[in-house]
Amino acid sequence: MNKPALTTTLHTALVLLVVAATSRSLSAQPAEVAAQTETKKPADVLNAIDQLIEQNRKLEQQNRELMQQINSLRQSIANQDGPAEDPPRAQSPPPAPPNTSATPPSSTANQSSSQRQSNDDDKTLLPEASGGNPAIFGEFNPGRGFTVAKGEYGELNLSGYMAVRYLNQLPPNQNETDHLGKPIPIEPRNDFQFHRVMLFSQGWLFTPKFQYSTFVWTVQDTNQVAVGGAVYYVFGKYLTLGGGWNAYPGTQSLQGSHPYWESYDRVMADEFFRPYFSQGVFAQGDLLPRLQYRWMVGNNNSNLDIPATKLDRDLSAGFAISWLPTTGEFGPRGAFGDYERHKKLATRFNLAYTYSPEERQSPIDEAAGNTTLRLADSLNLFDTGALANGVTVTRAKYQLVSAAAGMKYRGFWLQGEGYGRKLDDFIADGPLPVKNIRNTGFYVQAADMIVPNRFELYASTSYVLGEFGHHPHEFIVGSNYYPWNTRNLRLNLQLINVSHSPVSSTFGFYTGQITGQVLSIGFTTLY
Repeated sequence: MNKPALTTTLHTALVLLVVAATSRSLSAQPAEVAAQTETKKPADVLNAIDQLIEQNRKLEQQNRELMQQINSLRQSIANQDGPAEDPPRAQSPPPAPPNTSATPPSSTANQSSSQRQSNDDDKTLLPEASGGNPAIFGEFNPGRGFTVAKGEYGELNLSGYMAVRYLNQLPPNQNETDHLGKPIPIEPRNDFQFHRVMLFSQGWLFTPKFQYSTFVWTVQDTNQVAVGGAVYYVFGKYLTLGGGWNAYPGTQSLQGSHPYWESYDRVMADEFFRPYFSQGVFAQGDLLPRLQYRWMVGNNNSNLDIPATKLDRDLSAGFAISWLPTTGEFGPRGAFGDYERHKKLATRFNLAYTYSPEERQSPIDEAAGNTTLRLADSLNLFDTGALANGVTVTRAKYQLVSAAAGMKYRGFWLQGEGYGRKLDDFIADGPLPVKNIRNTGFYVQAADMIVPNRFELYASTSYVLGEFGHHPHEFIVGSNYYPWNTRNLRLNLQLINVSHSPVSSTFGFYTGQITGQVLSIGFTTLY
């Protein structure tokens, strides 16, 4: 044992001896005073009581000072390299944090950071990737955050996510026509944006099994703001049941992995086929060891910015099954990329299904309120003239099947996902040329951590096939630089070569029918 460690140990022993002596003194003094008061007058008794109160005040002050010294010694020991384990705590540990109970055993190895998230609000754990809450499937999944309040009856933790970006879509002048020969306006972008901000609170009430989370979600590009949340009850590793806001787990990116993707937004095919976010009831857990499930029943495909008066009576639903046969995990949150550099081959297979009856959500003489369903030439299904000149579709049914497979090994990651989408049961104000629309597609992504914990290169491609399109596809190359050896902060540089994008979204990388290059530079932070 070196000299500093020996000195610290002796100091600790001395403090503990003083605490023990003080405790014996406290236990002995009341008995002595009680014996003396039996023979004294009332005035003397009152005087003795005052003395006891003063002694108690001094002893409390001494106890506080001793506890401060003990905590200081414990921190100094923790900062030394020698001890292999944390020294005994002076107080009982706090109740287990919410994520401890909610995280399936199969994810324990790579989600240990979330399990220790609340323990004394340990800032030394902040660089570790956040395991998140496995009951939250979409983007509304908090980070590790900071514990601002904790007590016998609950806990409050605050966290957030931010993304700032530069986006340039080239060439600047483009034009295209849809499948009916009508021109499609294309306005390529070149701008800076403090792109996205999400603020979260999370914790538990009365018991760590009853958890809550809230969010404020903003997209600066669209001036869109949403506020929501959900509550969950953890029955055990086989079932966590919740109600409130969540995502339909219809694709791999909607199963809790955000923001641990290769870039800060989805590839083209994923964005075209995926379902969205709504309010409803949902659950997740283990069916068998290394076999997990997720399901949700909600209002409609996308409930964001949609008041209850515009919702129909038909409910939507989705479920997913994930099999992790080799290691039982796939990194924190099931992350894309192998930042953690798995020493053993990690594999994951996923199957999902989503069903949603959809409505236009606005009168025919107004712009469509529902913008979630696009044709392969980027037209909104509910826009007037999308399928036939002068005809407006007011109702349709959306169904999606997806299957994915991925692997990780020593910094290398490979993942692919295939999609099959069917739109049918159309109700329109005129005759339509089709009874249903079928589209298929896929993506393949690969990445390698060429400098561990620091620099990653990746490439991907995606295709959308089927009716009304020009076989949209893309090729992507990009890199991630992690300046502080953590997944939670990164600089992303990406170049997309896209042909006839079927996706048109202000918050993503794509404008409808754009053909050319999309350059993006973004910096993201999760805390």
